[in-house]
Amino acid sequence: MTSYARIVQRARQLVVAALTERSTPARLGWAVGLGCVVGSTPFYGFHLPLCVAVATLFRVNRAVTYFGANISIPPLLPFILFGSLQLGTLVLDGHWLPIRLSSMESLDPWTFAEHWLVGGVLLGSMIGAGFGLTTYAIARRYRRDHPLPVDPLTAVFHAVAERYAKQGRFVLGYVRGKLKHDPVYRQLAALAPHAGPLVDIDCGRGQASLLLTGGQPTLQIIASDWDLQKLARAESAALGVTGISFIHADARTQVFPRGGTLLMIDVLHYNPRETQDDMLRRAATALAPGGTLYVRDVDAEGGAWARVNIWQEKLGRAIRFNRGATLCFRPASELEGVLAGEGLDVRRQPSADGLPLANVLIMARRPA
Repeated sequence: MTSYARIVQRARQLVVAALTERSTPARLGWAVGLGCVVGSTPFYGFHLPLCVAVATLFRVNRAVTYFGANISIPPLLPFILFGSLQLGTLVLDGHWLPIRLSSMESLDPWTFAEHWLVGGVLLGSMIGAGFGLTTYAIARRYRRDHPLPVDPLTAVFHAVAERYAKQGRFVLGYVRGKLKHDPVYRQLAALAPHAGPLVDIDCGRGQASLLLTGGQPTLQIIASDWDLQKLARAESAALGVTGISFIHADARTQVFPRGGTLLMIDVLHYNPRETQDDMLRRAATALAPGGTLYVRDVDAEGGAWARVNIWQEKLGRAIRFNRGATLCFRPASELEGVLAGEGLDVRRQPSADGLPLANVLIMARRPA
């Protein structure tokens, strides 16, 4: 596939993802309603980022929210402005604004903006209520006649995420978001059944281990991490689950347990190049005949999408959300070369699912 074809394919995937995210009838109705509110405010030039922020906050479809904000297109703007100023004047001054051009001209810029903002929110809420309810009714009827296919993993993702409910909304939301939106979990689930024991290196909060043991109850899993806080969260979420054992270990020096399947998901780039090579070689050594090592990381040769990955990881490290020793991103071909040098059969597949990222999943198999 040419680079142009890849760009077109990713663009299409992004459009589909944008239009189908959070697409229940209720959320679509709320999205249109909130978009109408934003579109009625005087923040022209900033409606798009405002819609993204509001939609993210209220967890509704961002593309549809921005679509709703387009009630402020030029032909409708005079009516939006007039209605907003009237309502704003009524609320703030206790009377209607006289219908004369001089009345508007007499308002100083700050008062004009204040009345427009207050009135715009009110007017947008009224317009949004009507359009939102209409959208909800249309979408509900359409979904009734054209139901979405049942996703067999949805119930599994939900069950795994709910194990983190007692750890607070942030942790629950993080795990739920990772399972739902990060394609690597769907990829790993699709590659089951996995040969045991499965070794989850730097398991973090343990969601991958819980997901895989949920779909394969007899699978024995050894999960390790150096971060005691994350490890404690993983152990708490796994209470009552048989087959998973957790150990505190530093992957930079750990002797990996022998396993039929090894996971190294988003681990390598937190370490220097020499340490990455050493970790890969130790993982290859621990791999049983016929077993598979799965390495998910950023392909540094992924162009602009790789830069998005890199800045995302830099931000996460700056706010100490992730606490790796360093950040070192490499071409996926280099990692594959190290594994091939250990006698493994190596192949890879994209692991971004249309997102503007350069993640790849490397699959290295030890011949039986």
